[in-house]
Amino acid sequence: MQPAKLAIDPLWQCLCPSWASATVLRGPRAIARGTRPALQDLKHSPVQQRHISSRAHNDSRASQGDGVEGAAEPRFSYVNRAVSQRSEAVHRREHALSLHRKTRDEDTGDLRREATPFLYTRLRALAIGGKVRACRAIAELLVRDRKEKPNVQLYNALIHSNVSHDEGAAWRVSEYLEEMRAAGLQPDTGTCHAVLKVLSVHPDHLLRTDIQEYMRARWFQLNEDGAHDVAAGLLREGLFEQGLERIEAMRREGVRLHGWLQDMAVYMLCAAGEVEEAYRIMKLRYDGGEVGLSRTVWYTLLDAGSSYRHHPSTSLIWNSQVNAGYLNPSSGICLNVLTTAAQAGDAVLATDVFTHLSKRGTAFQSIHYQQLLECYLSTSPPDLKRSLSILTIMALEKLPISLAETRALYLHLRAQPAFVAEAFTTLRELHEQGRKIPIAALNLIIECYVQHRNLPEAMKVYKLIHTFVPMAEGAKKTFANIETLNLLLRGCRLASPPDEGLASFLVSELLALRVKPTALTYDRLILVFVEAAAHALKVASAANLDAAPAQTQREKGRQLLDWAFRHFIDMRAVSGASATAGGTSRQHPFNDVLGAVQGSSTLGWMPRFGTVERLATQLAKVGDVRCWDVLQAGEDSAGEVEGWGPKGKWVRRNVEEAWAKATMKVGEGEQAGRERSGTVLEGEAQAAAA
Repeated sequence: MQPAKLAIDPLWQCLCPSWASATVLRGPRAIARGTRPALQDLKHSPVQQRHISSRAHNDSRASQGDGVEGAAEPRFSYVNRAVSQRSEAVHRREHALSLHRKTRDEDTGDLRREATPFLYTRLRALAIGGKVRACRAIAELLVRDRKEKPNVQLYNALIHSNVSHDEGAAWRVSEYLEEMRAAGLQPDTGTCHAVLKVLSVHPDHLLRTDIQEYMRARWFQLNEDGAHDVAAGLLREGLFEQGLERIEAMRREGVRLHGWLQDMAVYMLCAAGEVEEAYRIMKLRYDGGEVGLSRTVWYTLLDAGSSYRHHPSTSLIWNSQVNAGYLNPSSGICLNVLTTAAQAGDAVLATDVFTHLSKRGTAFQSIHYQQLLECYLSTSPPDLKRSLSILTIMALEKLPISLAETRALYLHLRAQPAFVAEAFTTLRELHEQGRKIPIAALNLIIECYVQHRNLPEAMKVYKLIHTFVPMAEGAKKTFANIETLNLLLRGCRLASPPDEGLASFLVSELLALRVKPTALTYDRLILVFVEAAAHALKVASAANLDAAPAQTQREKGRQLLDWAFRHFIDMRAVSGASATAGGTSRQHPFNDVLGAVQGSSTLGWMPRFGTVERLATQLAKVGDVRCWDVLQAGEDSAGEVEGWGPKGKWVRRNVEEAWAKATMKVGEGEQAGRERSGTVLEGEAQAAAA
């Protein structure tokens, strides 16, 4: 067992370098494999003696077993099986040794007649090529047949041969160093550099540290190749900061950096996501005029840079390599480059990507136009006209335009309300130029006006939609869709006060255009009447309770809530239903409108969570028992209403509190009425008595 490595004081190393070197090169991580004898023990290898004695012993045991096998099988079968397994193991070991000897003979068969100096030269050449077995065979030939003593030159070659990525190993280097220590051989500067070169391929942090400490203690200078090997070893171990610091130090000292080391650094940094550092290395090489830069390195950096949305590296590689025809990136990388250009607002780069893809014959999708649109909006100043023109190009290409393609424009116009009118004017100009204006672009203008709570301007745009109908589609009243009407219904709810009259007009428009409503249409229609009812009740509570206008507002609020509940019933697929309130049945005309569009199909829709909560609470505030019907419907359809599971109990609590306050007010009102009636009767009695 190897003794533990002692802590070595630097001053002690300087004063006693021989003791420090013996301790440093003790090989703390050497793994005793026991399958390869040392060079000085080749003639009488203990391993070979053990193999021979074990084989003779097993052969005698096997011969004895052959004589009694038939009689002993029933009683001692487990013994025979053990002997058989041991014989098979010995056979496999002998086969492996024979293969090793055969390979060694093949490697050295033509060299036995060569002179010893030639063998040393051949050994060094094979070591540089990483021929582990051939170097070992020649070393054994020199020691066993030529009677050469094991020396530093032999060990240097054996250590250097482990640079092979498949046959080499760091543990074998540790064994060779341990053999040198046992033979009393001191590693020289060639040995240290050979170890560092092997460790640049097979990382071993502790062994490299030991070698560097040994070199400092011996005042060995690290040559140019050794500095490259140390930096490569640090990079392979993932110590990027230390590796880059060493590369930077080499650059400051004027050391000519090899291309393979810088390529290796770029590859590893890109794999680790450190695109900025990889770009800095390639930018220095490109600006320095280095010729013969690997296209694979450029391609790797382009892939990583565009994936991480790193605009400087992406722009550099596209302009210097792709536009020059040296690289032909894949469609996925092109999309990443387009996204990077969109985020950076580089319209030139985005246009170049589109040109490159069009030359390839790529069929553009919505995502390509969306990124280009965002790119024009990210420029300084934003190019609103080009962004809107992209929507017309998509319409020309018959690509579906959803909300996702217009979100960038919506965010831009929402932040700057003054540009909404300019955007609508731009659409009119594009239409006059013969461009096909999609309905999604006009819905975008309406949505922006609704968001700014400017319902009159939104209605103006709606009334002008029919002027944008393409001539090729013939005469049409309009080409507004359900999304247009849903946006306007949202505007009716956000208006101050909520405009239920305009909502009634929009429903009649829906019927005239034969547009099929959606669940969102019913939901927003319910909200319009609920908010209008809440506003009317708020006005009534602010005025004098005995005044006629207050009573009118109170009745209006109740009527609007009744209509909201009827729309809720329609949404729950009770077509043409009539609700009874106060013993009277009234059929609202909206039911006929929606029922005509709906037909006889059963929708079974449920409003959103907030709509159900708002409707049930407002009904409870006026003491309408139908609030419990709405609450029960929400609880029965908890799986259909998003958010009802965690928040449904709060809806019930709000409804119960509103119901309790409403019934309390009713009780107080009845008591006040009875008191007023008693006072009147008492006055009349006193008057009659007088």
